Amino acid sequence: MTAAPDTPATPPPSLQERWPQILRYPLQPEALSTIVALAIAHGAVQLLPALLAGVLDLFVWAAFFRYGFEVLRWTANGRDKAPEISLTVSDAIGGYAVLLLLLVEATIALIAAWYSPIAAAIVGLLATLAMPAMMMILALEEGAARALNPIAWLLIAERVGRPYFVLVGFFCAALIVQSVFAVAIASVLPGILVVPLMYLVVNYLMIANFHMIGQAIHDHRNELGYTGHLELSDEVPWTDPSRTMLDAARNRAASGDIRGAATLLREEILAHPHLLPLHDEYRHWLRADDDKGALVIHGKSHVPVLLAQNQEHRAIEVARECLTLDPTFALDDAGDTTRLAHAAAEAGQTRTALSLVAGFHKRFRNHPDIARNYMLAARLWAERMNKEMQARAMLQQIKLTLPDDAVIPQVDAYLAFLDKLAATPAKAVMDRPAP
Repeated sequence: MTAAPDTPATPPPSLQERWPQILRYPLQPEALSTIVALAIAHGAVQLLPALLAGVLDLFVWAAFFRYGFEVLRWTANGRDKAPEISLTVSDAIGGYAVLLLLLVEATIALIAAWYSPIAAAIVGLLATLAMPAMMMILALEEGAARALNPIAWLLIAERVGRPYFVLVGFFCAALIVQSVFAVAIASVLPGILVVPLMYLVVNYLMIANFHMIGQAIHDHRNELGYTGHLELSDEVPWTDPSRTMLDAARNRAASGDIRGAATLLREEILAHPHLLPLHDEYRHWLRADDDKGALVIHGKSHVPVLLAQNQEHRAIEVARECLTLDPTFALDDAGDTTRLAHAAAEAGQTRTALSLVAGFHKRFRNHPDIARNYMLAARLWAERMNKEMQARAMLQQIKLTLPDDAVIPQVDAYLAFLDKLAATPAKAVMDRPAP
């Protein structure tokens, strides 16, 4: 139940140094059996009438993507062993991936038909550059809309750094290898063997690619704000004081009484609010019971406990989930709100940060963090939301209402920066003031 450690004991080897392990990963029996079975399925559906074969092939792809994202998640949670089946990934994620693939292919085809092959090639190159980021978003958030957001791609690439381009390079190399292989065997083997053999190679390389992306997430989990999935976290030791309570709740849930398990945990949390495994387990069963209201209510008490134990990344994820369920979600403590909002901004969770500070001056009147938080909001609007006018208005409001605040010099400097940016973009970027 514990989150992945924030800092590894020793720096992990680079992705380039892990090529042998990455390429051996699909040879594990759990992965290889899935690769073979789905390759055979691809070949089998081709024996059916064309229209039916095309529809059924999409379902085979959806099953493959679901397993691939499970591989990605297991690896992102520090597991070197391949999963036997998909345990944590929802049925929808495979469909999202297929729709995303069809959308990219359709866009490239339409651009080639309406404009030119060169324009289509450019779009294809951009899609290739964005593909690792899309896969990360789909696997970790299961959000198809955000997976199409170019800003989200850029934020992920920035936080991963140079290894991101290693992921892109591997993806490109895999496309080339599988294309060359398909052409080579098509000329020497009968058609009934070509399809399953081609997909055997495709599936093998893609599983290696999913594993590699998962390694990048695990290596840069702090920068990405990834705290792991509850279902894949290390089990709470038998010696942990919360273990007896967890077992009692799981036994009750196993009997079909999920709501009773949640109630039991809620009562235990009141008596032992500092035990994080109880909070994690409680939220797990609330999700299973689809109790959105209770998840939001619990978030108000869960986040402060996480912050008190310096679990900022996990606190951000809880707050983000609560804000998704209820956009009016807010913390009761001004200090916690300020700390979490700034941590969310640093982790690239722009909307979470903006939502946390929204209305801060109304909830915490005359608090010394008002100007600081709205300065943060102004920077986020200008730099990440392309809302420079809104940012300027906020900065001017700070100067008007809080003229003696310690943050005023930063406000003036940032207004000057925005002026330079509007006048001479290239130079202004170089002269950008420090946060």
